[in-house]
Amino acid sequence: MKYEIERLKNGLEVIFVDVPGNTSASVQIWFRAGSTLEDKSNFGIAHFLEHMFFKGTKKRPGAKIAHDVESYGGEINAFTSFDYTCYYINSPIAYFNNTIDIVMDMVSNPMFKEEDLIPEREVVFEEYRRSQDNPGQFSFQRIQEMSFKGGYAHPILGNENTIKNFTREQLTEFRNSHYNNANAFLVVAGDLSEKEKYKKTIESYHLPEGSFSERPSFSLQKKSTIEIHKKDVRMCQLTMAIECPPMKSNGAAAEDLAYNALGYGETSPLYKNLVLRNTLANNCTSSSMFFADGGIHFLRINFPKENYQKVMSELEKTISEVSTVGLKESDIKKIKNQYVAAKIYEKESLESYAFSLGSSYAGAKDLDVEQEFIDKIRKISLKEVNKKYSEIFGRSIHLSLQLPNDLKPQEFKPRLTEFKKKLAQIKKTGKDNTIKSTKSKYDPATQVIEVKPGIKLLYRYNSITPTFVMHAYLKGGLVDETVKTNGLYSLMSSQLTKGYKGLSYEKLKLDLDSRSTMFNSFSGKNAYGITMHGQIEHFSDLSKHFFKSLITPSFQSKSLNHEKKLILRTIEANKADPTRQCFTEATNILFKGHPYSLSTIGNEKSIRSIKKDDLIKKHEKNLKSKEMLITFCGDLSVEEVLEKVEFYFSDLKPRKEKKKEIKKIEKIKTLNKHIDFDREQTQILIATQTKKLTAKENVVFKMLTTHLSGQSSELFVDVRDRKGLCYVAQPIHMNALEAGYWGIYMASGHDKTLEAIDAINSILAKIQREGLSKSNFNRIKKMIEGQNQLNLQVNDDYANVYSVPTLHGLGSDYFYKANKEISDFKHEDFQRIVKKVLSQNWITITVGKPLDKEMSPKIRL
Repeated sequence: MKYEIERLKNGLEVIFVDVPGNTSASVQIWFRAGSTLEDKSNFGIAHFLEHMFFKGTKKRPGAKIAHDVESYGGEINAFTSFDYTCYYINSPIAYFNNTIDIVMDMVSNPMFKEEDLIPEREVVFEEYRRSQDNPGQFSFQRIQEMSFKGGYAHPILGNENTIKNFTREQLTEFRNSHYNNANAFLVVAGDLSEKEKYKKTIESYHLPEGSFSERPSFSLQKKSTIEIHKKDVRMCQLTMAIECPPMKSNGAAAEDLAYNALGYGETSPLYKNLVLRNTLANNCTSSSMFFADGGIHFLRINFPKENYQKVMSELEKTISEVSTVGLKESDIKKIKNQYVAAKIYEKESLESYAFSLGSSYAGAKDLDVEQEFIDKIRKISLKEVNKKYSEIFGRSIHLSLQLPNDLKPQEFKPRLTEFKKKLAQIKKTGKDNTIKSTKSKYDPATQVIEVKPGIKLLYRYNSITPTFVMHAYLKGGLVDETVKTNGLYSLMSSQLTKGYKGLSYEKLKLDLDSRSTMFNSFSGKNAYGITMHGQIEHFSDLSKHFFKSLITPSFQSKSLNHEKKLILRTIEANKADPTRQCFTEATNILFKGHPYSLSTIGNEKSIRSIKKDDLIKKHEKNLKSKEMLITFCGDLSVEEVLEKVEFYFSDLKPRKEKKKEIKKIEKIKTLNKHIDFDREQTQILIATQTKKLTAKENVVFKMLTTHLSGQSSELFVDVRDRKGLCYVAQPIHMNALEAGYWGIYMASGHDKTLEAIDAINSILAKIQREGLSKSNFNRIKKMIEGQNQLNLQVNDDYANVYSVPTLHGLGSDYFYKANKEISDFKHEDFQRIVKKVLSQNWITITVGKPLDKEMSPKIRL
């Protein structure tokens, strides 16, 4: 990808990124203006403006901006940070010029109409409410208020008072002051064969003239601070913040490397000592965040309340060791490789590459800052890294502790004070080569090879990047479980990446991390297995880890017990999560009597009862008898990949392909159910059952999902833009092999629940009575076609889309056939089926504060 910077006739600076032949495009307008430029009277206005820019121009009034983009399958969104704001559209290449026109129109000609401002206050307030309910976001706000200074000390969202009182005059003034040519630049990424045409489109628009907005430097309070707060959670969370130098400074790279090596990844000292060895904590991670001028080191640890003293002691001990003894060369090499790998993986997607350029230029006004940072990382020595620990921990330390509601903060503060004092005292020191395969009719780079009966290789060649993705699937999963064995597959799959015969988990992770390789397991409704994402240069060594982990996993008792503890904690934590409770209750009702009604992670009783031998016997049996699929996508010949598969699978016997009998699901009755939860927002799900994956009605539900998704959708415009009932409202289509469900989910203020339910039911009832117009029907087809082009870009996209249908006998072309079915679908057939499926029985699940009156019944026909 090549890029160049030009300042056009209208004064706007543009970064052109040329990617010849690419099927997608990305257009991003960046402003070097964020929440740090706000004062007390307008906290949150930068974020509020983000919302208001989507409310239309004279050329595209109302929701037409989003409508136009989504009509050709594009994606439109924005985000606001402390230092900058970005508005972007990703689109199919055929609509590149349209996309540029829309982006420039929306930021050049916003109307900020009073009639849009009023409901949007409620929408943003709901987003604010959601942040207050989220333990992680709330914890960040507390340490932000306690230790950040100046414009960084308040939440990007603002507060209730400012959000509910923003005026049009405030918006206009802030926009004219900061969203001008002096603070803006445009990123235009895609096939630039018609560059002159795109330049003319950009030059036809004009941003306000103005001066550059000087952003403040970031700094923390000089004096160390301690903050403790309570929240309705099951686990404690400790956050430690330490100031770090700006990204462009000489010492930033060494500090970032040192701090990440301390707690990033499972082979890091902190993770091993806190999570793996004694399961003291659920998780811990260290990271650095850089601002336009300054930065901060973060450490977060999540743990049960009873482990508090042990966690603090282990944390103190580990920091003391790295500060006095230092880390090993292998620890530093691992982090260095991860930095380099991150840049390689980033280039797999056009929009992520463009975002990388944009964020560098917006933050440091230097397109090369990230590459220069990487070059510095490569040159840093072990001695330089170890030297940094005494510098880092010699600074002021800011601690925030989040506790469950039943604990007393005063009992926890003495240990934090002691920890802070001790840290301050630390001092440093002859075969037929013809391969028989079934080739895709739609994707010439894809083919399926039968390795032996019941075992297949799905191969897709991709020469764009020097990376690969490899998946292994075995039939099984939730569909093979009962209430007594619930969670067996989740537990079993988790152990497949924890070492194998001849290699311990610690050594496996060390090698994977040193090669910046992602290695994970999964367990779904109808399959389980492992996935790997790595660099082609390491494929030979990594494939050994991949196949041996699958075929001869070690199933260590220590690792299994560790996983059980984490799952049991998750089950316990889920009891305090209203969203999970909402969907769990819906799943129980919609799939009653079917394994799909079970939780993928199991239940408390079943997890405690499952033994190591149960996992070993089940996996060994599956390896001998279940159908399997290996998927490879990357820059390697099919011969090389097949050779590895055949070598490692040489002892596996053929197995018969079996057609699994689909279990019937009891039809639901119309039902309203409320679960009391003391939260600001009520979780709402209105849903109905759907048939097996290949059923014709799922075409209709997919089209309905597309129709009701996006910012220009009937659902979004009605319940959010017009009525301000929520921040989130979206259709849900859970589509699995044997059955599924479809519905609409919304999180609404507890005082708006009944109105929200009525609004959803009214939309569904209208569609049930009238169907959709032919123009909307055709628009949906166009949207799906565009979305498909955007959704298939990187290796993992292809692996995910092709693999499961291939495993279950639907073929690698199922994705394309399903979309052709939509393309060929007739309007009259859609009208007939949609009225039928929406006439089914529905359930309404609400989780939140008690309702004042009975819920509205089913959809009013």
